[in-house]
Amino acid sequence: MTTVTITSDWKNGDYYLGALKGALLSLSSDVRVVDITNSIPSFDVLQEIFILKSTFRHFPKSTIHLMGVMSEPRPGVPMVILYGEGHYFVGLNDGRFSLLFNSAPPICFEILKGRESSGTFSSLELFREAVDIIITNTFEKRTIACDTVKETVAGVVGAADTITGRVLYCDSFGNAVTNIEKTLFDSTRKGRNFTIFVQGPYMKITKISRGYYDSRPGEVIALFNSLGLLEIAVNQGDVTMLENLTPSSEIRIKFSDR
Repeated sequence: MTTVTITSDWKNGDYYLGALKGALLSLSSDVRVVDITNSIPSFDVLQEIFILKSTFRHFPKSTIHLMGVMSEPRPGVPMVILYGEGHYFVGLNDGRFSLLFNSAPPICFEILKGRESSGTFSSLELFREAVDIIITNTFEKRTIACDTVKETVAGVVGAADTITGRVLYCDSFGNAVTNIEKTLFDSTRKGRNFTIFVQGPYMKITKISRGYYDSRPGEVIALFNSLGLLEIAVNQGDVTMLENLTPSSEIRIKFSDR
């Protein structure tokens, strides 16, 4: 059984999703299609990367992951197949793969059929082509090796007494996940006191909670989640509405000896 996942900004009412699933299932009775999510905000590649990076390792090795956000190829930005950490990924070679892995795999494969594709939904044909190439192991005839495009985004800025990061993702409960890792927090803190400034100077948090149980209902808290990332939340509430947090909102941590 070959598992194929879909991560996209196609809403469930769109025909794109049904058409793609039908095309994939028609390849083989051994293909199983799984939705990771189809509710990513339109065109938000960074959210696609965050969600896929947080989930793909939980799938069986050799799973094929289709990246459907802004998936239409254009001149100079082809559809490619990439193999990394035991998984296959299919998406545009526009830099997103270098954000998906801490160190991008050195080789990817451009789908030759993509040079002939055209239309407003050519990614349907190319996703199907990619999955067929993988399950039939016909890379040599139907692809050409290429390099992955490298891209960078604004990351965490660390100094002796401060860490400045940003919100990466807001989940359905209104919790805000940041790009500040626990390892960086611990190595910078060195036992000192700290203040977490949320969206400017007004909302301040001065402790790390062990979990939601370690706070009162309605209290704004900070904790490190299962991904090892700093998360800002309200116990039984929605911190994104309370503090008007969105992806890219700034989170700053100040350390002091007092």
